[in-house]
Amino acid sequence: MKKRSMPWVGFATEASEDSGKEALESLGLIVIKAVGTIEIKTGRGWVKFRLYEVEGEAEGVAASLAKVLGVPALESGPHLVLGEVSARLWDEGARVAFPDGSSEVIALYTYDGFLDVKMPTTNVKGLKATISVGGKTYELPLNISDLIEIYSKGQKALEKVEKAATVYGLEKIISKEALEELRRHKAEVRIEVDYETGFVLVKEGAKMKVVPLREYFVELLYRGDIEQARKMLDDAPDVAKRGLLEAVREEYRTLKELGDEDRAKTILEVAEKLGLQL
Repeated sequence: MKKRSMPWVGFATEASEDSGKEALESLGLIVIKAVGTIEIKTGRGWVKFRLYEVEGEAEGVAASLAKVLGVPALESGPHLVLGEVSARLWDEGARVAFPDGSSEVIALYTYDGFLDVKMPTTNVKGLKATISVGGKTYELPLNISDLIEIYSKGQKALEKVEKAATVYGLEKIISKEALEELRRHKAEVRIEVDYETGFVLVKEGAKMKVVPLREYFVELLYRGDIEQARKMLDDAPDVAKRGLLEAVREEYRTLKELGDEDRAKTILEVAEKLGLQL
């Protein structure tokens, strides 16, 4: 995921929009567009800002803007990246400057380059979280139309959403309305497990498919479906239970050998929740 290229600047809503824009232009900045109104938690409490995307050098602008307008001002851009982008997990901050000359840096967004997620921190209100899947960026939480589109992109796209839900919480990734729709859809799906033959019959409406038991169980772990995986383990006879455990261990070993640490971590964490020792 790439960093936002254009910097942001803003000023407290006590200053009028016209006077603020005039001050920005006097500092050599070109206003590209209004981002909206956001609130930031500072050491002096919550402050509401008018926020703009600008073209020009934003470093040092907040202090000048606060002095000219007599209200708190902020700047944000590449010069306020907090952490190493090469590590694929970093924060982007804003410098909030006050008319008395003091300032502080506050983290606004956490960027997750592993999952292509941009998540606002608890220090800010009014910014949207996003996730990029298959070359398209979606606002979070995802609605049902988003999920249908992502489903059409294939299993890897779905896995990215599932991992994001595991890391950041289901309610932040998928909307309440979409979850209710999914639950209604899920109620139409019937699963029949045959431990003796080692296959699972999945009936979805008029469609049916047969999946090897071991493969289906590992898929449950990737989806984070703890409830169904635990039921399958509880119902399995000892021989089948040992086979399921071995399937998970083989998957984990393969991922480690391939250097896929993210997927290996996902499998390990879910297995531990199920009480499985890998």
